[in-house]
Amino acid sequence: MIIWGSKGEAVVLDAHEHKHCPTCEKERKFLLQLQYKVSHIWYIFKWVSSKQYVRVCEICLRGDRLVAKSVEERFGKPPIPFMSRWSWVFLAALVAGIGVFGSIESSNRSSQVQMFAAAPAKNDIYVLNISSLMKAPESSYMYGVLRVKSVDGNNIEFDAPRVTYNKVTGATKDVDGGKVARPDYFDGSLVLSKADITRLQNEGAIHSIERN
Repeated sequence: MIIWGSKGEAVVLDAHEHKHCPTCEKERKFLLQLQYKVSHIWYIFKWVSSKQYVRVCEICLRGDRLVAKSVEERFGKPPIPFMSRWSWVFLAALVAGIGVFGSIESSNRSSQVQMFAAAPAKNDIYVLNISSLMKAPESSYMYGVLRVKSVDGNNIEFDAPRVTYNKVTGATKDVDGGKVARPDYFDGSLVLSKADITRLQNEGAIHSIERN
């Protein structure tokens, strides 16, 4: 769940000017303020979404907007806390890091699929989209776990699963959680040729192959 929002802040840069306030109709002190809005995600990753300089009456807070360039030439950079201005960079770096890690993981998994599929061995665990094996599947995505039962020349016999999932995470959780080791996990068998395996690879139907 993404929590986001924004909050307005104000910083007084100067408070020495006194002049007539047309709203109060009295002589008042006028404040030179930086008014800005900080937006955030999860209250941690923040950025400044707007800012303006104003000179306002300290009582009614009415006044005029000022040109940012002229104010900053006099007072320097706006005194906005670093984390309010730049903490969003850490989120961007985190997202980029996750993307890079995912790309590396996907590349390694693809290389492993290619290597193990070229030389299948007993007890290899395949996670694949089983709908690619059916002429009229119930769904385009039916991920399941197959286990190599035996290899006989050009043919590979697999133990077939009892269940399939519409997302690959369902099948990978069964592998990671050890469910595939249960004696009742598989039901029946399936024979595929090496040409079938190559076709499944080319179609991207094989998500992963693991070998103990």
